[in-house]
Amino acid sequence: MESRYRRKRKASGVMAVEPQHVPWWWQALALLALIAAGAGVLQEAPVHHRPSLVADSPTCVDINFGSAAELDSLPRIGPALAKAIMAARPFSKPEDIERVKGISPAMAGRLRPLIQAAHGRRAADRR
Repeated sequence: MESRYRRKRKASGVMAVEPQHVPWWWQALALLALIAAGAGVLQEAPVHHRPSLVADSPTCVDINFGSAAELDSLPRIGPALAKAIMAARPFSKPEDIERVKGISPAMAGRLRPLIQAAHGRRAADRR
């Protein structure tokens, strides 16, 4: 009976099987393992680790408790608008920032993902 595999004896004396004679089911098993490893890598891609702009993220500025410097760091908010926001406190929701003179509804819409309005009072405001 003749074997399906061609074996060659290497110079070191070890028998080797030629790659073209690997059984089809070994190739299928290797392909499945490769697909499973690739799926695992894709699930850990950086796309799935992007920080979201939720209210608790460090990129959000609290308009009720933020300092003038924090408010000034928002786009299109300068020192004068930061002081106006601080004077208009407290805000019950982020959309209330529209009531500050100098902030249009369109500007408030652009600021909305970057701000939050936490409830409560700052210690400095209690005096």
